[in-house]
Amino acid sequence: MPRRFPALSWLQRLAALSATLLAVACAATAPRPTPPGEAAVSIPIAPPRPSSGDARFDAFLMAARDEAVRQGIRPAVFDQATAGLRPIPSIAGMNLNQPEFSKPVWSYLDSAVSARRVRDAQAMLARYGDVLARLEAQYGVPREILVAIWGMETDYGADSGGFPIFAALATLAYDGPRMAYAKPEFLAALRLYQERQYPLGEMVSSWAGAFGQTQFTPTTFFKYAADGDGDGRIDLWRSAPDALASAASLLKAQGWQAGQGWGIEVRLPPGFAYADADADRTLPIAAWRARGVTAWDGAALSGDGEAAIYLPAGARGPAFLLLPDFNVILKYNNAAAYALAVGLLAQRMAGGDAVHHAWPRDERPLSRDERLRLQTELTALGFDSGAPDGVPGRRTRAALRAYQVSRGLAADGFATAAILAMVDKDTSR
Repeated sequence: MPRRFPALSWLQRLAALSATLLAVACAATAPRPTPPGEAAVSIPIAPPRPSSGDARFDAFLMAARDEAVRQGIRPAVFDQATAGLRPIPSIAGMNLNQPEFSKPVWSYLDSAVSARRVRDAQAMLARYGDVLARLEAQYGVPREILVAIWGMETDYGADSGGFPIFAALATLAYDGPRMAYAKPEFLAALRLYQERQYPLGEMVSSWAGAFGQTQFTPTTFFKYAADGDGDGRIDLWRSAPDALASAASLLKAQGWQAGQGWGIEVRLPPGFAYADADADRTLPIAAWRARGVTAWDGAALSGDGEAAIYLPAGARGPAFLLLPDFNVILKYNNAAAYALAVGLLAQRMAGGDAVHHAWPRDERPLSRDERLRLQTELTALGFDSGAPDGVPGRRTRAALRAYQVSRGLAADGFATAAILAMVDKDTSR
């Protein structure tokens, strides 16, 4: 016989009906499931943070937090990395006065290739001989070039920067001429912190956000950083082998040609066409030979590739024949004076000669304000130098050369106080 259940009381029936209605209501208001392939991104609300005193900086951090979370940065990581962050006022001045551009090239080289730095380089060649030999065999980059970059960037690890990396990059990213560069680097630094878990207090950098003993930016770290000491962890701050391996990896990826060399000092013949002497203008080495260009000791130029003639101090200063690897060094730091310093330091530590031709130390190169004035006035005279930026780039050099040709001067594109005085006078007529 089937078992009979007692009849429900009216109170029990009412409770059951209420539960049913509540379940239906909840089902009607439940959130729609996310369809396959459709990502649901929820940006957690940031905790209140003290004002930095700069409304634009605070707005930048708020927007950057949203973007970072969308890119996979955990909110807690962002909040830890930016706690108490404020812009660094001194960075703006450093950005405008980089020594590669603000110093006369001979003064820059006096420091970059000093006797002390050469001695230290030779000591590092001996100390890390096994590591450097292995890297040279693996990447094809000469050990002297790697040590020269190490010396130029941080004085062989002695000065890798003292700015908190997030403060430096945020300062550049929220305002000023380096915003487009710095914002991706800021986001990449957050990824570096999240994935590699370096201690936050040890993540220091240069004012420009480059870090470690060979000064990588966060984005270049993710492209080229290498484990040079084989411990399974890349630490550019503490490990010289990691830093050197990473520099070698970058140079190889940028097209370093093993066995070619960066360039040599040369002699120019009388009547040389200075308008053709520019680091950006290459001709076959055979063409330079035909024009009477020789090595400094008078020997004929060897090789059959392309090369440029570079006059870092104009027609009165030394001349260099630049080979393609010089341009690879520029991928590390896009300043010709820097690349020349790396090449000369590598040459000296290997026992090579210093620069033979005297520098025109009586010349006074222009200040940044004077370079801006020169660019503006050249354009006003019909020699288009582009938008004034204070940097003597390719367009400015071409405009200056055209002006020099029009005045019957050696068209070396080298801006001096005497040239500016002439341009000033022509503009005022």
